[in-house]
Amino acid sequence: MFETSNLTEWIIEHGVSQMVLEILISMCIVSTIVSIARYLIGNKTYGIYAPIILAIAYSYTGLKYGLAITLVVILTSLLSYSILKKIRMHYITRIATNYTILSIVLVGFFILIDIFGLGLENMSNIPPLAFICIAALSDFFIKQYVKKSFKSSIITLLETILVAIVGWFVITRSLISDYVLNNLWVIPMLVIVNILLGMYKGLRFKDLFRFRLINKEDDK
Repeated sequence: MFETSNLTEWIIEHGVSQMVLEILISMCIVSTIVSIARYLIGNKTYGIYAPIILAIAYSYTGLKYGLAITLVVILTSLLSYSILKKIRMHYITRIATNYTILSIVLVGFFILIDIFGLGLENMSNIPPLAFICIAALSDFFIKQYVKKSFKSSIITLLETILVAIVGWFVITRSLISDYVLNNLWVIPMLVIVNILLGMYKGLRFKDLFRFRLINKEDDK
């Protein structure tokens, strides 16, 4: 256990609740993970907002429940969009209809869990806001699905979820979260890390791996 630092105590005493402070710290950590994944590894995500929201949502739902909800959201979005795209209608109304259908399906999902369990018996204890955050992934997925191929959309979706899982893992380790909470100097360090990442112009890990494969094929 870490002793609460004077700076952390001072911030909490001056109107910032510990929960808000922890969420803001989580946002800093996950956003840095997204930067590392994008510019050092080469993972593409739905921007930076989606993986941050997913990682924080998973920290409230638990990974098993979070992934189950994510699967329902994506499958419902795919099905509803495949039907709605056959109807001539404005984009926003299509998305609104998709969210309405998604809400109905999620209610049905709750009922199924209540009746059959399916290993997700504590679903009713999940904070409602976490549900909404995961459901928002539908908008990101459909936007890319409209512009790009199904394969490209699925790859970006999986990479977004993967980065979110890494973020979830990091921010839910009490050793890390407690340390950063009581050593807030880490946050300015993350600013420096992101600036350095923003200036990085070298090859990403995925590019190096791709070039190695190409060289091996050329050598054959």
